[in-house]
Amino acid sequence: MLTSGFDSPAEEAYFALAAAALPRGYNVLAYDGPGQGAALRHQRLFFRPDWETVLTPVVDYALARTEVDAERIYLYGYSLGGFLTPRAAAFEHRVAGLILDGGIYSYYDVNFAGIPPIAAEWVLAGRDDVADPVARLMMAHHTGTRWALRNGPWSFGTDTISEYLRRTREYTLDGLAKQVTAPTLIFAPDNDHFFAGQPERLHRELTCPATLISLHSADGAGEHCAYGARSTLLHYMFTWLDTL
Repeated sequence: MLTSGFDSPAEEAYFALAAAALPRGYNVLAYDGPGQGAALRHQRLFFRPDWETVLTPVVDYALARTEVDAERIYLYGYSLGGFLTPRAAAFEHRVAGLILDGGIYSYYDVNFAGIPPIAAEWVLAGRDDVADPVARLMMAHHTGTRWALRNGPWSFGTDTISEYLRRTREYTLDGLAKQVTAPTLIFAPDNDHFFAGQPERLHRELTCPATLISLHSADGAGEHCAYGARSTLLHYMFTWLDTL
């Protein structure tokens, strides 16, 4: 069951996972949640932190299908889904395992890591009149920042960049990580420019059986979601699933 990320539609699941999983006998269920794909574009549903409210009906649907083994439902979190999935799993315990394709403990910390301290103070103080111009200056000089700070307000349903950044305060597993009970596999690419350090932090905070696998640039797998070597990541994943 694939939960996609910050800007990825459900259709991307075929290339990210399903093309490898289906020949191995797995069913793959992908969906667009609030803030994603068709749910955002056609229904104007925006990201929400309580992802268990989103995922639990999807699990209900899966359990109603005859081809689904109720004892072998695995959740796969892709990119930002690496936060949304464990957040949901802290409350939804009908799953046999989690695979986090880039685990995230605090999306809030990710967003504020690249902001100058004075600008972060303005954001948190509600000084959008001075914080947003700083953000736009950063966007003018960095393509990745421009993409992130355009997509964030759109997918979170905010009027300003600063409001989007404040909205991410609820996107943390503080006080929730220990509620995840299913065995969990976490991938940590060593050159992930989005979520550096987050997989390791999540691994430290979990109390369920958890495995952290580092992926290396020398093997082509060090970038975000290991897109230089997806076959390597998937090999590790299916090998781990065989142990459950």
